[in-house]
Amino acid sequence: MKKKLLAAAVISAFAAPVAFAQTAPANVTIYGNLQMEVFSLSGDGANGFADRNRTNNVSSPGVFFIGFRGTESLGGGLNAIWQVEQGAGGDGTGTTNTWGGRNTFIGLSGGFGRVFAGIMDSPYKLVMGINNTPMMRAGLTGPQGINAIMNNGDTSGPFPGIANDSAFSRRTANSLNYVSPSFGGFTVAAQYGANEGRAVTGAGTNPSLYSLSGTYRGGPFAVGLGWQQHNEFRGVGLDDSSYVLSASWTSGPFLIQGAYSKFMYETAAGDIKRDNFLIGGAYAVGSHRFRLQYQQANDTKGATAGLGATGSTAIGNVGVFNGSGADTGARIWSLNYGYVLSKRTEVYAFYVNLNNDNNGRTNFAGSAALGVTGGALRGMDADIFGLGISHQF
Repeated sequence: MKKKLLAAAVISAFAAPVAFAQTAPANVTIYGNLQMEVFSLSGDGANGFADRNRTNNVSSPGVFFIGFRGTESLGGGLNAIWQVEQGAGGDGTGTTNTWGGRNTFIGLSGGFGRVFAGIMDSPYKLVMGINNTPMMRAGLTGPQGINAIMNNGDTSGPFPGIANDSAFSRRTANSLNYVSPSFGGFTVAAQYGANEGRAVTGAGTNPSLYSLSGTYRGGPFAVGLGWQQHNEFRGVGLDDSSYVLSASWTSGPFLIQGAYSKFMYETAAGDIKRDNFLIGGAYAVGSHRFRLQYQQANDTKGATAGLGATGSTAIGNVGVFNGSGADTGARIWSLNYGYVLSKRTEVYAFYVNLNNDNNGRTNFAGSAALGVTGGALRGMDADIFGLGISHQF
């Protein structure tokens, strides 16, 4: 009898969590994006530097992830909200396959909107995402997407000290976030990135981030305006800022998108500035998708002498040469054809061309980065062609 009672107790102990696990997912959503590309990449050197040898790559373009999100009613219109999201690193390389390394948070929602804390894409970054419709998916315009020119790179995690302190497309760690309810299609969002990177004692940088946006979605139109400031990311007293305007219009099978961004980086001699533009479109007929996108970085302006009078240097992809911003611009063309196999799955082919001015230093992003550093990148042109498959769930 005692053995039977002990066995029953053991079974009950294991059965209780199993029963909970079977009932808990009623308020939990599993979602994700699985995407892989096979592409060939090469670059033509300039200013006496060597060419970038052609290589073939099998890679995930930074949108290979899985996530879990849920909500629980607390009564009186108040809800607990949470999300855990992580990169899956489909090619088995990189540092993104960290549990909770992507948009991960916990907070509250109600008639006031949503308030939450964690790691989250900044409102500035999400302004560009308003054009990311099923017809014009940013991840399907080739490895470059919109980050190198329009945002001066993309990065994730704490600041400073990460790979790209000059990038404005950021997934901000240690952040507090607010998103308002929709007022007739208009929504505002705000983010504060805490200054946890400040030295505990003594002098040094005191880094923090502020990001704001306003977006509107109504009928065929979507438009957003975002602003972001980085306090002392690159050094004591150096505050950088950017604003971005993005819009799209959809009519039947056609989509047209456009965007403008401006960077302002402080130096000892004053601000360095750069204007950037994007225009693109998509056309859908049956299962076929045709996408075209053009980005342009203008020459840098302002106190470029503050980066030194000789040699070639840059703040991220914002190139400066011989104390002048002359011939520091760049252009990127992205051409994409997709065939929709289902609502969730698409196969596609793409071609991307990068053309740097003689002193331009724009690079491809992520796994498509040229792997060329310093002055050797100056003036380099490059192209990529490849195939990909994407599945969303």
